[in-house]
Amino acid sequence: MSTPHTDPETLDLQLRSTWLAAPASAFPAVLSSAVLHQALAPSQRPWLWIWIAAFLLLTLARLAAVWRWSRQPLSPERAQSWCGPWLASTALHAGQWGALGAFAAWLPAGPQAMLVESVLHITLAAVALGGALRLQGFERVLLAHVVLVLAPLGLRDVLAADLAHALMGGLLLLFGFYAVVQGQRQSRLMREMREQRQRTQELVEALQREYQHSEAARQRAEAATTARSRFFAAANHDLRQPLHALGLLAESLQQSRSLSEVHRVAGHLTECVEGMAQVVDDLLEVTRLDLGQVQVQGAPTPLRALVEDACRPYRALARIKGLQLALDLPEVAVYSDPTLLARVIANLVSNAIRYTAQGQIDVLGQVQEQTLVLSVQDTGIGIATEHLPRLFDDFFQVGNPERDRRQGLGLGLATVRRLCELLAIPIEVHSTPAVGSRFSLRLPLATLAPLDPQAAAPGAAPPRALQDLRVLVVDDDLNSQRALSELLQTWGCSVQIAAQAADAQAQLDAGFAADALLVDLRLPGEQNGLEWLRSLQAAGSARPALLLTGDADEAKQLAAQSLAWPVLVKPVRPAALRAFLGQARIGLPGLRA
Repeated sequence: MSTPHTDPETLDLQLRSTWLAAPASAFPAVLSSAVLHQALAPSQRPWLWIWIAAFLLLTLARLAAVWRWSRQPLSPERAQSWCGPWLASTALHAGQWGALGAFAAWLPAGPQAMLVESVLHITLAAVALGGALRLQGFERVLLAHVVLVLAPLGLRDVLAADLAHALMGGLLLLFGFYAVVQGQRQSRLMREMREQRQRTQELVEALQREYQHSEAARQRAEAATTARSRFFAAANHDLRQPLHALGLLAESLQQSRSLSEVHRVAGHLTECVEGMAQVVDDLLEVTRLDLGQVQVQGAPTPLRALVEDACRPYRALARIKGLQLALDLPEVAVYSDPTLLARVIANLVSNAIRYTAQGQIDVLGQVQEQTLVLSVQDTGIGIATEHLPRLFDDFFQVGNPERDRRQGLGLGLATVRRLCELLAIPIEVHSTPAVGSRFSLRLPLATLAPLDPQAAAPGAAPPRALQDLRVLVVDDDLNSQRALSELLQTWGCSVQIAAQAADAQAQLDAGFAADALLVDLRLPGEQNGLEWLRSLQAAGSARPALLLTGDADEAKQLAAQSLAWPVLVKPVRPAALRAFLGQARIGLPGLRA
C-alpha cells in the first residue's frame, strides 16, 4: 500500500477523522460480538474473545496515536512520517472487521444463523461505507479498506451456494461498489474544493499584493506631489528674493548722484545676479539628474588628486571662517565617474564649511577590503535624529526656516543623493547635535593605468591681461549685445557685434581679425551658432570660440563639446568669461573653430 502524498492540513484531517472514529466503531463491534457469542458453539467462543481483545487494543493504540499527533507541530515532514502508522492501523482495523465476517462460516445452519448473518452483513456494510467516507482523497486506501472489510463475508456467501446467501452476497457486492464510488466521488469533490480554496487563496494574495502596490504607488504619488509643491514654493521664494532686490537696486541706481554710489549699487546688483544664477544652475542640475540626462562615464581615478581638486576652491572660504580643511587620503585609485564624484565631494565639503563655526573639516579615506570609505567629517552644529530622514530632501535645511540664501538653497545634499544613486555609491550619515557630522561614501577600488601628463589650464585672466583683445560677439538679443559689449570694453577688449551668422561672416571677410568668438547657439537666419562654427572649421579659419546658450539641453551641449568647443549656459558668470578669454589670449589648444 503506497504512501499518499497530500498537503499537511488534509493529512491532519484524515488522521484525526480515522483515529478518532475508533471509539465510535466499538459499539457495532460489541453488538455484533454479542450476537455472534450467542450463536457460536462454546468451543468456538474463545476465538471471538481473542478478536474482541485485539479490537480493543487497536482502538486504544489509535487513540494514543491521535493524542501524540495533536501534541506535535504540523509540518510536511511530520505528516509524511505519520503516514506509515496511519496506513498500518487502517489496514489492521479493516482486517479485523473482515475477520469478524469470517466467523459466519462457523455458524450452524438454521433460522438463528440467518439472523446473525444478516446482522453481520448490515454491520460490515455500514463499516465499509463509513470508512469510505472518512478516507476520501485516498482512493487506493479506500478501495483496500472496502475489500478487506467485505471480502471474507462475501467469500462466505459465495461458498454457501444457496439462494439466500447469493442474494446477500449480491447486495454486499453492490453496497461495496456503492461505497467505493461514493468515496471516490467525495474524493473528487474534496480535491476540487482544495483546488478552489488554493485558487481563492492565491487570488486573495494577488489582490493583497496589488493593493499594497497600489497603496505604495499612491503614497509615492502623494509624496511626489508634496515634494513638487515644496520644491516650487522654495524655488519661487529663492528666485523672488533677488528679483525683488534687483528691482529696488535698479531704482536706486537711477537715483544715484555720485560715481562711488553707482559702484556700490552695481556691486549689489552683481551679487543679486550671481545669486539668481546660482539658484537657476542648481535647479537645472537637479532637473537634469531627475530626467536622466546625466550619463556616467566610469574610469579608474586617482583619489588624492581628485579630492584635492574638488576641495581647492573651498580652502579660501575655510580660512576666512577660521576653519582648517585637512585631507588624509591613501594613494589609491577608485572606479567612478571623476566629474560626478568631484561634485559629490565638493557639495559635501561646502555643506560642512557652511554649518561649521569653529574647528575643522576632515576628508578621510580608509581602505576596507576591496572598497574605500571616503568620509567628510566636520565639527559643526550636527543634525538631530528626527531630521535625518529628510536630510536629502529638496530644499530641506536645518535651522533656516526664513530661507536665508547665505545659508544655501537646500539643494546641495539633494544633489548629492541623486548623484550617489546615479553612481551606485552607498552614502551613510552619522551626526550628533553640537558635536558634528560625518558623511561616508563607499567606493570600489581600481587599478590605475599610466596617465599621460597634461598641462593645467590657466585660470581666469585679470582684466588687464585682455587689453586690445579683438572679440566678435554674435548674438541677436539687444540686451545681451549691449551687456557683453560694455563688459568687454571695460576689460580693454576691442568689440564688434553681429546679430546673425551672415553678418558675423561678413565682418570677418571684411578684415576684422577676431582673436575670440562669443557665439549664441540660437541665431536667426539660415545658420545657428553651432552650424556657423562648423562652417568656419570646414573653411580652415582657426579662431577660439565660445558657445553661449540659454537652452540647457544636454544633447546640444554634448554635440558642441564633441568638437571641443566650450559651452556656457546663460547667465554667464564674468569670471568664467574672463577665463575663456585668457585662454584664447595665450592660444590654448582645443578652443578653435
